[in-house]
Amino acid sequence: MAGFHHGSGCTVIKKILISMLKPGMYVSDLNNQWVPSNNASRSGKIGNLATIEKIKRLGVTELYIDTAKGLDCPEALPADEQKQIQAQQLESLQLQSDAGTAVKRVPVSQERDRAEKRYQQARNVLDEVLNDVKNNQPIDVAAVDETSEELLESLNTNENALACLSHIRSKDTYLLQHSINVGILLGIFGRSMRLEPNVLKDLVIGGILHDIGKVLVPDSILHKPGKLEAEEWEEMKRHVTYGEKILDVTAGLSDLSRSICQLHHERLDGTGYPRNRAGEQIDRYGRMAAICDVYDAVTADRVYHTGMAPDMALRKLIEWSVFHLDKDLVYDFIRCLSVYPVGALVELSGNRAAVVVEANRRSPKQPVVRVFYSTVNRVQVEPELVDLAKKGCRYDIIGTLDARQLDIDVMPFL
Repeated sequence: MAGFHHGSGCTVIKKILISMLKPGMYVSDLNNQWVPSNNASRSGKIGNLATIEKIKRLGVTELYIDTAKGLDCPEALPADEQKQIQAQQLESLQLQSDAGTAVKRVPVSQERDRAEKRYQQARNVLDEVLNDVKNNQPIDVAAVDETSEELLESLNTNENALACLSHIRSKDTYLLQHSINVGILLGIFGRSMRLEPNVLKDLVIGGILHDIGKVLVPDSILHKPGKLEAEEWEEMKRHVTYGEKILDVTAGLSDLSRSICQLHHERLDGTGYPRNRAGEQIDRYGRMAAICDVYDAVTADRVYHTGMAPDMALRKLIEWSVFHLDKDLVYDFIRCLSVYPVGALVELSGNRAAVVVEANRRSPKQPVVRVFYSTVNRVQVEPELVDLAKKGCRYDIIGTLDARQLDIDVMPFL
């Protein structure tokens, strides 16, 4: 991925502010994966000022340039140093346990079937809600309420079961899955912050309904495989105000649940939409929703975007916390998912690779993993469930791997 070169040849990737961008520079990564309109190629030489204006209109505030392919920007930091800083921050998070909420749980295998039923049920409920909205019918808030309670019950039993399911996706039902996943992530996040049960439930409901306005955006825009034109992007952004209008006339919803829809695209530096709110104008729950929304969106495969690995997405969150996202909350989020989150592909000692199926908050470097791949022979091996925290375990985590580079699909092993 652009921005992750490690000194090959004389390529130097640098991170610059949009104000530093000049014609003649070569853009290697626009660093704006959360903006659905930015689905065109994100690299190339800047020919003129008009192109820079276009990039500004995309809401880009910082980006990466490749100084080997275009003009340099002497005052900018090489991205590798940025990556070093990120790596150090992640390293320190790896050693911080989040033992506060790590209670003795039912094994993930035991909660799995029940979680699957609940996840499916949540999708069915939301599907009905979306159809009701399309047909100008009122939303069945009681059904959403009940679904939220059941999801929370599963999270209380073992949150890793739902976390696993949230990574098993299909491109065709992105809106349904993304909405449920944001609800689940807000539930996991809120539990780790020990929020009151009623607040937790309102957060989950808000997550499930946060993108409801998208049903009023034309399908031709919502599912367009190419780049959105400027006016199409404006229409796409209106999904927030459409959602607000729908939820405003929906009886039985709390202000907190409604605010998740309102605020999930606002950014601390004022570059978000629809109201360009900044700083204190975005409350804590809105900031939490922005983090969960971005994390789930960038880890998903979509028509115009290949999903990132979960651990890579966490690195990106750290980067985006410089301007856009609440830094303290980003670190809290990473601690609650763990630096080796469910779905991450990890390299183990003994020439093996495994997928994380159960994060370990007390000891982040010792999750439960499913070993299924030989890194030496590059072939699958007999899958084996291993708890790295067990005494005498023969494996240690050495690092993370990129499933795409190795052409591995981790989904079957979740």
